[in-house]
Order: sequence, then C-alpha cells, then structure tokens
Amino acid sequence: MVQYAFDYYEFFIDSKSGVYGQDSIDFSFEKTGPNHSVLVLPVWHPVIKELQQLDSLPIGMVLGFDGDSLESGDRVGVFYLDNQEKHKCAGSLEWRSNDFNMLPVWGQYPPGADNGMEIGERMIWMAQKKDDSIYQIEVSYQKPLMAIYLKDGASAVLGMKLKKRKDLKPSSSLKK
Repeated sequence: MVQYAFDYYEFFIDSKSGVYGQDSIDFSFEKTGPNHSVLVLPVWHPVIKELQQLDSLPIGMVLGFDGDSLESGDRVGVFYLDNQEKHKCAGSLEWRSNDFNMLPVWGQYPPGADNGMEIGERMIWMAQKKDDSIYQIEVSYQKPLMAIYLKDGASAVLGMKLKKRKDLKPSSSLKK
C-alpha cells in the first residue's frame, strides 16, 4: 500500500466582478515575461483518488468536475483584468479530456506593461466550448496561494465548476 502525505486546502475562485463594456472574450495571448505553470490534474490522478476517500473534505471543494465538464477540443484560458477592466487572456490551451493539462500563464513584461498577469493577481478562468458558449470556471486549488500569479510559480488544480456566461460571446468560433 502506498501512502501519500499532503497538505490539502480548499480555495474556490468565483469572480464577482462584472465585465464592463465587454461582450466578447478572446482566448489569444501574448508570450510575454516570466510564466506561472498551472497543472490541472485528471480525475484518475492518485491525489484526487485519495482526497475522494476522505470523510471530511472542506465545504465547497470540487474534485474533478462539479456538474458540467470540459471535452477534448474546448478552449480553456486564464485571464486578468487590464487597465480598462476588460478580461485579457494570459494563457490558453485546447483541453484534453482525461489527461494532464498544463497551462503556462504569462506575466507582464516589462514590469508595469499592461500585457500579462501582475505578481499577486488572482487568476480568472474561462472556457469556450465547441458550441461557442462561454463559461466562467470556479477552481479548487491544492493550496490557497496557488490561486494567484507568481513569477516562475506553479499551481495544481484539483477540480472545476463551470457557470455559463450568457453575456459573453467568443471573438472567434471553435465550430468547424
């Protein structure tokens, strides 16, 4: 029997901020300065399996997906609010179901530029499904500090909950 010793913390991100004057969302991004790597663990990963066996998970913690899930080919991105309070993408990828998904999140460069995440800024997650609907994602991280951008940092995502955003449309279609 293999035993794992981990410290687990629940941290849920839910953006309460409105989208001011923004009706479309663009998943393209610029590779700027130092990045922060985010690993989304698949539901079959031993860490998630071990957590599922615990009797007392923190309230609200999501392991894997709560309700709606992502499918291979969906677009997932991490966003920040630019100086005009609009969502800008700091990194995105094409989702691979039942697999590891590693997402580089790009920081501003040079410092002070409005072209990437600022150190200490919380990551805002969005998804574009193949039917071109947009979802905001609440994310459960392994540890609370993993919710913010750190220069050359790393985060582990244990689960996601998707909420449809009817007020946002994609700037380009995934439909083929």
